[in-house]
Amino acid sequence: MRQKLTSRKWLCEQHLHTLSEISHALGKKDRYTQAHGYRVSLYAMRLARRLGFSPEEIRNVGIGGLFHDVGKLALNDRIFTNRETHLPNDLQQEVRCHPLIGAALLKDIDFLKPAVDFVLFHHEREDGNGYPFGLKAGEIPPGAKIVSIADCFDAVTTNRPYHKKQSVASAYEILREGCRRFFCEEYVETFIEEIEENGTIQNTYNDPLPAHELVRSVAGCAAG
Repeated sequence: MRQKLTSRKWLCEQHLHTLSEISHALGKKDRYTQAHGYRVSLYAMRLARRLGFSPEEIRNVGIGGLFHDVGKLALNDRIFTNRETHLPNDLQQEVRCHPLIGAALLKDIDFLKPAVDFVLFHHEREDGNGYPFGLKAGEIPPGAKIVSIADCFDAVTTNRPYHKKQSVASAYEILREGCRRFFCEEYVETFIEEIEENGTIQNTYNDPLPAHELVRSVAGCAAG
């Protein structure tokens, strides 16, 4: 029994090392995307908790948020240096592949499997016009819907190379206008209630410790 626990702990530590390397690589590619993932993870967990998800489900949603853009590791550097509002068509098509790439990177890590669909489907839309598969409404996993809302909110309320951050009120308006087209209306209103009560995430610096602890809790690495 002790040997099994030791082996499991060793395997988890190896996975944690791999994920830390992935996160570090993403940070070297684009520091904004790395920090964005941390914030999306925290926002997504707050929404999942408020919706009554179980602790395990909340952690899985957090992992999905943390690595939702990890597929961008494989994208052209021109995408990260672009300062135009709209990308050229060739780069737009490349960006649309990042959920598939991200899911492929994570799918073989056993304890992350519950979060893979949240990475894969976070750009699907309620009306079926999202990507990569054109899923709609009930076909989209709840965790992916949550990550999508957190992703949008953080993108709107933080500075990016191609646009300046907007107010929280503007982000609310964008989310509400996207209801039934992009987002689940119930989730949007619950998310807005959460932000109104508990505020936005002010720390925009990369802090790997919360991410590391989040992954560790999902993996059960502390066991034994």
